[in-house]
Amino acid sequence: MATGQQVAPRQQQRSRAVSQWSPRTEMERIFQDFFRDFRDLASWNPRSMLSLASAFPTVEMVEEKDKYIVKVDTPGMEKEDIRISIADNTLQLRGEVKQEEEREDRNFIYSERVYGAFSRDIPLPSAVNADQVRATVKNGVLTIELPKSKEAMPKEIKVESQK
Repeated sequence: MATGQQVAPRQQQRSRAVSQWSPRTEMERIFQDFFRDFRDLASWNPRSMLSLASAFPTVEMVEEKDKYIVKVDTPGMEKEDIRISIADNTLQLRGEVKQEEEREDRNFIYSERVYGAFSRDIPLPSAVNADQVRATVKNGVLTIELPKSKEAMPKEIKVESQK
C-alpha cells in the first residue's frame, strides 16, 4: 500500500437471522421454557426410574492394586433379593425391590419409592478371578470385592544393563 493512500472502511454485513434483543421476547421465551418443563414434570412418574438401567441401583467402582471394589446402594433389600454373576468381563447385578404389603387404610400423600426388578451390567476394566469374588451387604450398601486375575496384575520388569 502506498503512503498517503486512503482505504475505504470495511462495510460490516449484518445477518438477517440476527434479531434485536428485547426484554419482552426474552421473558416470553423463559415462560415458555418454564411451562414446557412444568408439563414434563407433571407427567413424570418416579416408578419409571426402574426402566433406566443406568439409574438404579446406583453404583461406585474403585480400583486398588490387586482388586476392584464395587459398592451398590441397596436400601431396604435383603441379601436374598440380590443376584450377582460375572460373564464376559461384565459384572451382572439382578434383583428386586419388593413392595410392602398394601393396606386399605393407607392413603399415600407422596411417594418416590420404586419397586420391581432391576438389572445392571457393569463392564470390568480387566479380567478378575471369579472364584475369589466376595460380596457383603451392610446398612443398605452391597460391597463386592473382585480380585484381579494374575494376567491383569501389574508386572514389574527389571532393567538390565548390557556390557
